[in-house]
Amino acid sequence: MSSRDILSDEESDALREQDAALVEDAPAPAGGVRDLHADHWERIVSDRVPALESISERMVSLLKTTGRRFFRDSVEVSASRSRPQRWGAYARQLAVPTSLNVIRIKSLDLKGVICLEPDFVFTLVDIFFGGTGAGTRSLDHVDFTPMETRLVQKFVMAVTLDMKQAWRPFMDLDIELGATESNPIFASVAAGADTVSVSGFTFTLGEKELSMEIVLPATIVEPIRYLRDSAGIDGSNADSQKWQARLQEDVQDADVTLRAILTEMPIRLRELAMAKPGDVIPTDIPSTVTIFADHQAVMTGTFGVSKGQNSVRIDEPANRRLLGEKYGRRKKD
Repeated sequence: MSSRDILSDEESDALREQDAALVEDAPAPAGGVRDLHADHWERIVSDRVPALESISERMVSLLKTTGRRFFRDSVEVSASRSRPQRWGAYARQLAVPTSLNVIRIKSLDLKGVICLEPDFVFTLVDIFFGGTGAGTRSLDHVDFTPMETRLVQKFVMAVTLDMKQAWRPFMDLDIELGATESNPIFASVAAGADTVSVSGFTFTLGEKELSMEIVLPATIVEPIRYLRDSAGIDGSNADSQKWQARLQEDVQDADVTLRAILTEMPIRLRELAMAKPGDVIPTDIPSTVTIFADHQAVMTGTFGVSKGQNSVRIDEPANRRLLGEKYGRRKKD
């Protein structure tokens, strides 16, 4: 006997659509127990979870780099708000075939799945073999080829590394990549009635939009739902200041190529074309010489000779704001 024989979908929806405030906000009678709403755990996920929003923002930034590496072009990535859904309902609405890549979170003994639509898989393979990715996958192919599966696994492995980095401020995820399936029956990560959290990401490649969804058990959201940011967890504010100081020091110690223009003078093209060997173009060397890094003026100095070689003596920075406090910017007292 199936669950539908006991309770129809209409009856289930009617039970879940009752006013939650009347159930949960009403005080329990003395010595009694307050009733638990049938949709309690699903609504926990649907509430705004600042940690999930922060994780999505981190994922968008990381996936742009991953997408550029695999698609060999700049890719715009956008995230949709995480939504709760019953695993059974989610699996039924998947297109056939869909690349379902099972991941195992060993630290929590939970399973998730990374879903790629067929066009996503086709574009990966097409670009890998030198195509533009502008075409679409033929509907005649029901299963994915070994080459498609192999490329998808490489891409999903990169996505799991991005997930580890995005979740690290809140939770350490030890992710292991499992099998790749095209049938939800063989890629089941939860019971049909269990709630999962679905996070969608859209990759925009030119005029083409490709969808990827990361499905995780709703129980993974509960430990982080009250966390506002990562500053109170791992002292990331102090780490950020250290990172900024280290980056500033490394940038200031970077090697750059300098060039100096000793003089410039206007001349007609006719005069230049008529010039012959031995002709002299009179010039005046200015008292101040500007030194450039690429096309940006950085120093001013005086032209001269040092140790038998032409040189420029540095007088002052040309742009104190550009050079920073190590070279020219005055430190605040």
